[in-house]
Amino acid sequence: MRFIDRLALWLGRLSAWAFAAVVLLMVYEVVARYGFSSPTIWAHEASVALAATAFVLGGAYCMAEGTHMRISFLVEKSRWLSRLSHWLTIGAGTIYLSGLAYAAFRQADRAVWRFSLDGSWNPERSGSTLNSALPAYLKALLFIGAVLFLIVLLRQVWPKRER
Repeated sequence: MRFIDRLALWLGRLSAWAFAAVVLLMVYEVVARYGFSSPTIWAHEASVALAATAFVLGGAYCMAEGTHMRISFLVEKSRWLSRLSHWLTIGAGTIYLSGLAYAAFRQADRAVWRFSLDGSWNPERSGSTLNSALPAYLKALLFIGAVLFLIVLLRQVWPKRER
């Protein structure tokens, strides 16, 4: 298993815990809001950031682990259909993820690298009460996730060497 596969698997397993954190955050928010009449201003944006991180990194994790969805009844019929499916997956995935990575980079570049007239860094903000830099984070995360997924997908072209 190569470094990029291990990285994708590690990030996927780590980010899966983000869903547990989202559940805990939402329970805390509900208890604070309805039990104590003291809602938070940060719970929604924190849960969006955690869930988005887990979803974006989950694609590369599934590809590295080999658990992505496939139409197995066609692939299992013949070796030829299996090879065709493999190369169609790599071709379509490469086109899609390359376009997604390019578009995400363009969005992230504009969202993250923003500066005020006085020269201070001012990333794109949510505009909510918390006014966090969540949009800039999510756009940069989508770019990183798309590139990681693309690398893991292209890694499927070369056979795995067992040590």
